[in-house]
Amino acid sequence: MRTTDIILVLMINFAFSLAFISAKIGVTEFPPFLFTTMRFFLISLILIPFLKIHKGQMYNILIVSILGGGIHFAFFYLALDNSQYISSVAIVLQLGVPFATILSVIFLKEVIRWRRILGITLSFGGVIILVFEPTIFSDLGGVYFALLAALSIAVSLLFMKKLKNIKVFDLQAWIAFISFIFLAIVSLIFEESHVDVIINANLIGWYAVLFTAFAATLIGHAGFYYLITRYELSKVTPLTLMAPVLAIINAFIISLFSLYEGFDEVITVKIIFGALITLIGVAIVMIREPEEKKVLQSP
Repeated sequence: MRTTDIILVLMINFAFSLAFISAKIGVTEFPPFLFTTMRFFLISLILIPFLKIHKGQMYNILIVSILGGGIHFAFFYLALDNSQYISSVAIVLQLGVPFATILSVIFLKEVIRWRRILGITLSFGGVIILVFEPTIFSDLGGVYFALLAALSIAVSLLFMKKLKNIKVFDLQAWIAFISFIFLAIVSLIFEESHVDVIINANLIGWYAVLFTAFAATLIGHAGFYYLITRYELSKVTPLTLMAPVLAIINAFIISLFSLYEGFDEVITVKIIFGALITLIGVAIVMIREPEEKKVLQSP
């Protein structure tokens, strides 16, 4: 992997980690579906100029937008809304990585060689260690929703790999537009008092909406899509395992200094050990293999 792409990976993980924090704050100020709807509404407004019809690819774009956009984020924010700890959601959500890797080998015929097998195994091993942290079992409601979010994003990645010659923001525009419509309907059906909630929301809640809309999406998700157009899906997905580790650390800092009410995160020896194993595995995956010097597709 090129140095510039490694830097992009770090930026993506940092954006994703902060997205956990802003999303947790957001669902304390807004109902989860409404919060997600507003996020995609803002993105779709900015990206309207990028909405273009891509002949022969609109079906895959629709599937990616619904699974990887609307459904994934609906379950993700439901998970945060039903969890006391960010760690339980951040960790379980990473099960999307083994899901995506297994599916890519089965359906996309991607090849995983020994060095990446070692790195991925260590990465998964670190996550498994974290999964057995007791806080996970006290947040079963959030765990179930996080598991569904992980599965939906994994399936959407298979369809995303079928897209050809679609620029990053062209895809992000469709994801935002379709997800906005989908989630607005879901919010109207399952949630109430939308106008009152919006009027009475405080500035911190609106900051959370803005951050998740722009920083997390335009840096995190756009950057991730750019990478999977250049490298195999099974190589890119494990690299995002740094995000939950950073998210847990950020949540712990907020809890330690009481920066925001509602955060009560803990860091144990098991969490630290699992995080180290995960980062070692990610580092191994990032090492370029000779046969992967060429990219899969031009950006």
